[in-house]
Amino acid sequence: MIIPPFLIPIGVGIIAQLSKPIFNRKWWRDQINRSDPLPQYGGMPSAHTAFATSLATIVGLTDGIYTASFAVAVGVLIFILDDALRLRVFLGRFGVAIRRLLQLIPEEDRKSLPHIEGRIGHTAPEVLVGAIIGIIVTVLIWTVNQ
Repeated sequence: MIIPPFLIPIGVGIIAQLSKPIFNRKWWRDQINRSDPLPQYGGMPSAHTAFATSLATIVGLTDGIYTASFAVAVGVLIFILDDALRLRVFLGRFGVAIRRLLQLIPEEDRKSLPHIEGRIGHTAPEVLVGAIIGIIVTVLIWTVNQ
């Protein structure tokens, strides 16, 4: 069965997201204790990085690295890496500050407020592992798909 190239990064992102419980028991416990059904940000590995790295890899494999499409894919990758390593870490600091401030509000009033994440960014190792998963799984699927 031939897998269309655009599906490979989507599959890689899902694989990375589903592998989080394997890498991090705390992540799994946090998911169970949340009222929000959506997966939590952060944790090992970075699924966003795995997706973006897979996208750049598949574009490089299909179109070549000297193309405008590869340049766009690398631009998206850089944007996502910056977001994971800097912007969301910065926003997570606000989450920590807001959670501290919420402790000053009576507990019965806090129950009606939404959950505030304290960590939504990634560490460098989480991003690195996401990138490695993105490249390796993409190349494996691409090779089998040929």
